[in-house]
Amino acid sequence: MEKKTIRCPRCRGILEVTNPKELPELLITCPNPNCGARMRVTFATGDTILANPLPNDGQIGHLLFNGEPYALVEGINTVGRKSKNSTASIQLPTNDTSMSRMHAQIQVYRLKDNRIKAVLSDLRDTEKMQQCPTLIDDEPLQPEDAFVLTHGDVITLGKTRIKYMKS
Repeated sequence: MEKKTIRCPRCRGILEVTNPKELPELLITCPNPNCGARMRVTFATGDTILANPLPNDGQIGHLLFNGEPYALVEGINTVGRKSKNSTASIQLPTNDTSMSRMHAQIQVYRLKDNRIKAVLSDLRDTEKMQQCPTLIDDEPLQPEDAFVLTHGDVITLGKTRIKYMKS
């Protein structure tokens, strides 16, 4: 029975995929409840692959960090610093310790007219927000704020800058 380790293209989580019937490829769904991306996993090459998403996989925007896109999906997207203890659905590979492992949340809604609305909020307590505020285009996000993002907004989490891009 062949096994393969892959990275989900949407939530970037690591998945162990088993191929009990030894098929050349499998169609799977990411088990992350906040993701659910459908992807095709090929078993003909190597040990680790980046799975290719199927068309219309639900991505409705992304965060751009160091030239890499990190997909946003409809629902709750949590953003934080990548570490073995992070449970964020979007984990950014940075050494910036002023960025929390669970720093911010982006709630993505599809409105009745099919437009997308992305709302940013800080997940940290008020004291941490005052010490190192989350910034939107260099303006601090207040503890009670739920900021509606627009295409191209620059978000600063700790000292890490990311850009919101609408699909």
